[in-house]
Amino acid sequence: MNSVAEKFEPFEWLTKGITAKSPNFEPQAHGTGEKPLNYEDRLGAIASMETQLEKSVTSIIIFGIKSEIDYRCVQSHLAAIMQSNALTDGRREPEKIKISELADLMARMVIDFSLNPELEANFTKQGRLYYAGVRSWQMTLKAYDCTWKQYENLMVIALESAIDSAAKAIEAYRKKTYKESKN
Repeated sequence: MNSVAEKFEPFEWLTKGITAKSPNFEPQAHGTGEKPLNYEDRLGAIASMETQLEKSVTSIIIFGIKSEIDYRCVQSHLAAIMQSNALTDGRREPEKIKISELADLMARMVIDFSLNPELEANFTKQGRLYYAGVRSWQMTLKAYDCTWKQYENLMVIALESAIDSAAKAIEAYRKKTYKESKN
């Protein structure tokens, strides 16, 4: 199993039967009176997560672009990380793009590239900036690498940490739910 599949494996359990009308193919013992797990049980895994970031990341992984509010929540969280760290480091605003706009564009790029690793193989460094919406007249690749790349790395760490925490919460909830359903 590749690392991408392993990274998102716990989220697959949530996608099975996530809507009220989804068929349930879970193994169950007929005639025992046991209630099979349904979408409400699985959505409880999201509710059990500690932070809104974890909940929003999970929603994006499961529902994709349909989860626009959660996407914006994660994007604004990551952008805030960049802005606060750049302010703390005493970085001055780039000349041709506002730091808030740069942070939003970079956060979108980080989310898209983290959740779709195929993008990484198809874009050069300059292509990544173009994908994000930062044009060459706004910032050179050298300026980005020397000054702003470190903040992209911080955003990647924050997002990967949220994905990891969400996966652990799903796994713990799943084990607890199956344990309770057997008792």
